[in-house]
Formats: sequence, C-alpha cells, structure tokens
Amino acid sequence: MGYTALSVDSGSIPSPRAMSLKKRDIARAIHEAEPRISLTEAVALVDVLMDQVKDGFVADGKVMVTNFGTFEVVERAARQGVNPATREPMMIPAHKALTFQPAPALLRAIND
Repeated sequence: MGYTALSVDSGSIPSPRAMSLKKRDIARAIHEAEPRISLTEAVALVDVLMDQVKDGFVADGKVMVTNFGTFEVVERAARQGVNPATREPMMIPAHKALTFQPAPALLRAIND
C-alpha cells in the first residue's frame, strides 16, 4: 500500500513512503500563511506546541487536538516474539506505545 507525501513547497506528490514533516517545514508553512510572524518566531511556536503535546502525554497520557484526533499512551504487555534474523524465540518486554484515533472531521477530509 502506498502513501501520499505532501510537500510544503510543491503541493501533493505521490510517494511510496509516508510523509515526513520536519519542525522547520511546519514553521515555514506558518510563516508563509502569516508573513507577520517571522520564521524564527514560527520555529519557537512549533517548539512550544511540541512541548505542550509531550507534556500532555507525560501528565495525562492523552492529547486531543480538536478536529484532528486523539493521541493516547497505551501499555503493551510483554509477549513472546521471534527474532526475524535468527528465527529464535524471544521475549518482547512490556512497553508504552502511542495510538491515534482520528476525529470525524479528519476522516471526512480524507474521504472526500
């Protein structure tokens, strides 16, 4: 299954890989949408946003972005797995993972 990559500079470009957004790309998009915000200020805004999201995960384990979706930290139990290189059985330790549940508005946007 392929993914569609979007570029801030050139619009929609089909790609076999998932889109990779860098903080600088997001900051540049903010600056281009609101020229009165300098690129330096936009980078600082993105840093504050990322810190807020990270702090939400640490404090509550859940971050909801209105009209976008909900990210949640979930516990994954330890389980038996197989080392793909050696085919030897191995124990995969318990760990935390992030899940994402898209908001209805996002689902509508991607299905239209």
